[in-house]
Amino acid sequence: MTTPERTLLDLGAVCHESVVEMALDAAEYRNLATRASVQATVARLGKRGRNGAGTLRRLLAARERERRAPESEMETMLIRCLRRNGWPEPAPQYEIRHRGVFVARVDAAFPQWRIAVEYDSDEHHSGRRASERDNDRRLRIIAAGWFPVEATLPDVRNGGTRLSAALRAVRAKAA
Repeated sequence: MTTPERTLLDLGAVCHESVVEMALDAAEYRNLATRASVQATVARLGKRGRNGAGTLRRLLAARERERRAPESEMETMLIRCLRRNGWPEPAPQYEIRHRGVFVARVDAAFPQWRIAVEYDSDEHHSGRRASERDNDRRLRIIAAGWFPVEATLPDVRNGGTRLSAALRAVRAKAA
């Protein structure tokens, strides 16, 4: 049996970086490991030539200290898709506040442009009740002066070209 931190290190040796990133996000989100505990494990066990250490070091180095972990694998994939399309690192699980009052927590945000990106899965966003809930939430986000953009599985799987074009259009409006 190994610790979650050691498992992440071992995954880095045998899995693609995207899989390791999803596992790292899941471990952080579920409070199985912290950034500090993973860094300590890499420092202790990730000596030169240790397979997996380089992957984990790159992932840790790319993260902001106060970054929240995405809540799902699809949110991690969404963030990777945005990066691949040249967007700066979005803030995952960002809390939108208006005049100090909580409005919503969104999957990813570009606060500098007041753009909120939400991943809409069929699992959590289908049916009449979900549609009404999502619409109410979207209206609150707009009323707070933010621009909501929805992303779906096809957007992420198809490379994010349409999503990126929509974000560019919204960013132009925000400017």
